[in-house]
Amino acid sequence: MDRNIHIALNNMRNIGSEMTVNAQNMANVNVPGYRADLAVTREAQFVEAFDQFRSRVFSQEGREALFSAEPGSLQNTGEPLDAAIRGEGYFFVEPSSGAGAALSRRGDFGFDADRFLVDGAGNRLLDTTLSPIQLPEARRVVVEETGQIQLELFGVPEGTFVAGPVIATTLAQDAALIKSPDGHIRPANEAALPQPDQRARISQGFLESSNVNTITALVKNIESQRQFEMSVKFIALSKEIDEGTSRIMRLPGG
Repeated sequence: MDRNIHIALNNMRNIGSEMTVNAQNMANVNVPGYRADLAVTREAQFVEAFDQFRSRVFSQEGREALFSAEPGSLQNTGEPLDAAIRGEGYFFVEPSSGAGAALSRRGDFGFDADRFLVDGAGNRLLDTTLSPIQLPEARRVVVEETGQIQLELFGVPEGTFVAGPVIATTLAQDAALIKSPDGHIRPANEAALPQPDQRARISQGFLESSNVNTITALVKNIESQRQFEMSVKFIALSKEIDEGTSRIMRLPGG
């Protein structure tokens, strides 16, 4: 009977992990360009315990955090520093946490105190040499669809633009991408980042919403709660069966 309880407890642990992933997605539903986490992958583990006649098999969370690559909807904000990638592709960012360079779809850009171009989370945008982009004060900033930045500087005639850095982008077509422990997108197995290819197309004045489907997430949350309750009932039922069996097997008193 303990095997049945072991299965139920293992299932409850798995459901708890999936509910955590679902809650993480729902918490980031309003983050521009957010990529929804997928349910954690499972790896079967075989454990020999107790003695040679008993064994246990349990599932363990995979170390790779997968995510949905489905594009989010584009919203016209009209803000000159907002940018969205149409279709496939990623920006290159230097995370504010100090970790190595990563990929991102977040396009709510702005400037920090040192005039570095950053997204809404404070991550610095990188150019084609994978260096942070720092821009001077300008009357107008134009981002071409290739990522080329054009600056209309103060003190020059209106309509006169100077070419600035190029926002690095990549399609990352041949890279197996996952989310690192810090939540940023990087290649699996600690492989090197793909090189900028500038094949992605950028739309200035637009923001991409997260690709989290709130209805699907809510339904999944309800299903997980019901599965958790069923596992709890299964444990209680197993206990009752075990106690009933013990009473049947008990010798009558002399």
